[in-house]
Amino acid sequence: MRRVGIEKINFYGTSLFLDQRKLAVARGKDPDMVVNDFLIESRSLNPPYEDTITMGANAAKPILEDEDKDAIGMLIVGTEGSPDFGKPISTNIHGALGLNPNVRNYEVKHACYCGVAALDTAVNWIASGLNKGRKALVISSDFSRKHLNLKEEFVLGGAAAALLVSEKPKVVEYEIEKKGTWTTNVYDTFRPSAIHEVGNNEVSLYSYLDALEGSYTHYVRNTGEEIDFDNYFKYNIYHTPFAGMAFQAHRTLCNLWRRRSKQEIKESFNRKVYPTLRYSRKVGSTYGASNFAGLCSLLVENDDVKAGDRVGFFAYGSGAIGEYYSGVICDEAKETVEAMHIDDALQRRREVTVDEYEMIENIRESYIEKPDVKPDFSILNNWYKEFYQGKGLLVLKEIKNFYRIYEWS
Repeated sequence: MRRVGIEKINFYGTSLFLDQRKLAVARGKDPDMVVNDFLIESRSLNPPYEDTITMGANAAKPILEDEDKDAIGMLIVGTEGSPDFGKPISTNIHGALGLNPNVRNYEVKHACYCGVAALDTAVNWIASGLNKGRKALVISSDFSRKHLNLKEEFVLGGAAAALLVSEKPKVVEYEIEKKGTWTTNVYDTFRPSAIHEVGNNEVSLYSYLDALEGSYTHYVRNTGEEIDFDNYFKYNIYHTPFAGMAFQAHRTLCNLWRRRSKQEIKESFNRKVYPTLRYSRKVGSTYGASNFAGLCSLLVENDDVKAGDRVGFFAYGSGAIGEYYSGVICDEAKETVEAMHIDDALQRRREVTVDEYEMIENIRESYIEKPDVKPDFSILNNWYKEFYQGKGLLVLKEIKNFYRIYEWS
């Protein structure tokens, strides 16, 4: 069978962050409780001249050599934050990256499942042989809507991931015949307009866990194997609307295999799951990039990861769908991810105060659906000049009669 997997991968956590403890104090909450419950230490935030298009391009640019650009035959971008209801952001990203014109490209949407939906299509295209040796570029890019002073405020964030998928995987090789899926129709969280992001937290929690149990059970049935959950998967990566959700997810699968004590579950979680949360703890919600953030986290965080280790992945999308799939770590995985210097990039982010965070959220919302916009590049003590200027990052220069104009800094 044809090998298919990730050849290169990068994770982009934007250029600003907000300390969760400081936000908790500003909202009259216990900082320790907020951080310990949600397992989020800080959340990423975009300046007004960044959006899902710039994030996706900025995640992809570092992994692409000229020969990669020539070899790409498919570009799929998963997002639930597109700035246009018709034009896909894949076209903007294609143009910004300077890819060859013979590329099939489009945008996919299914809440936080969008990134894995894009990956699935790319994997199947390559596995079928219809790619004729060409590679796929998969991108997932999203950020939160404004939720000032609401309880959801502590689980927000933003990030993008870019994957080069090919017949020569260096990071993870997918077990393409091992997959389980579960779906239902539910309104848990959704975005009914360009401004609003609403839903029911309790419904979302139970829908997530139903989808996890349903898709994992389907995965086991499809493999036709007797699977010892403790030993079959060396590591488990779960969708993280917030990092703390991964513990509830892991507890569900642990008890599904066999009932066990809270201490046993905690030990299993610390060994198999906690290393996958390195980046979600730093950036908050990663939306469709969640599984990819977990993979990068694992390979940077844990020195014990080795080639041949099997990883179980769970992807979830509100509305709803759950998918459980697996992959095997490749020989060059750790060095490939470490070459992206993701930690260094996150370390260079600027911390914003709560007042600055609220200002940015209000400015960004004021841009939505406006025909003409010129972002203010001088805000935050001219952060653009310090972080962006001359660094080759894509930014939104202007919106003119709804036309979005981007440029490399």
